[in-house]
Amino acid sequence: MRKILVVLLTLIIGLAIWVGVCLYKDSRSTGLMILNNAMRILKPTAVNTDISFGEESWQMLDVYPSDPTHPMAPVIVFIHGGGWSWGNKSLYYFVAQAFVERGYTVVIPDYVKYPQGRFPAFVEDGAQALAWVKENISRYNGNPQQIYLAGHSAGAHTGALLMTDNHYLADVGLSVADISGFAGIAGPYTFTPDSAQYIATFGKDNFDAMKATSHVDGDEPPMLLLHGAGDSAVGEFNQQQLADAMRTAGRPVQTRLYSDKINHISILLKLHPWFADEVDTGQDVDEYFQLLTAQQFNEKRPVSQGFGQ
Repeated sequence: MRKILVVLLTLIIGLAIWVGVCLYKDSRSTGLMILNNAMRILKPTAVNTDISFGEESWQMLDVYPSDPTHPMAPVIVFIHGGGWSWGNKSLYYFVAQAFVERGYTVVIPDYVKYPQGRFPAFVEDGAQALAWVKENISRYNGNPQQIYLAGHSAGAHTGALLMTDNHYLADVGLSVADISGFAGIAGPYTFTPDSAQYIATFGKDNFDAMKATSHVDGDEPPMLLLHGAGDSAVGEFNQQQLADAMRTAGRPVQTRLYSDKINHISILLKLHPWFADEVDTGQDVDEYFQLLTAQQFNEKRPVSQGFGQ
């Protein structure tokens, strides 16, 4: 037994080093692919893949049902990042596994990427995915009355727009009342594009409409905003300005700024226990959603107590 544990520990350490090298060299897809394949081997998690939520070829999602002994589990819909131009749902198996083990049913949708799609097409894809979840998630042991939205980087930006710009959900027959809460991880909620690719992705005429802060009006669900002080890809001002807009509108928002040791990639990896230490973003998201659940079902822990700032 000890030999098996030593072998597994060696594999995990070697994997972590290899993933780190790949991510450091910006081989993001390679690093995530290696990570996910190792997790599928060492600790497989049930998944229903390539479920269509729309008519387009890219409008597919994966559902990871919770343990069937916990019926009607809370649901997390996770929108992945990738600069609106790369990545796919299969690279985020590790995110789903982390939250399934915490008792959630997890949904990870794909969405159109630049240059095939441009703003606001990927946000509209997110809205359609949420509509599918609301209608169908009970078939996968998920509670349609307890849907949480989360996202990292570009996915956090999309998620924030879905929570603040009401027309996206209204266009698919939903409202923000259908979403119990939002967790944004290192999201560029209020940035102004300055590179040629991002200008082309959004279009100069949309620089106001693409900012989540432009739409906060007091109807938003509660938000948790997480950011690392060592993030050189997305500025901390994005977190602060969205939090300020939410507070000005009288809406509940919590923020957590991690140390300068936490960067744009490590904050994502730390959603999974393999990479968590004194910083455990997965635990922080889970605790916040549990607070919202307690509030939703009239328990004794108001969301304003016991978390963040």
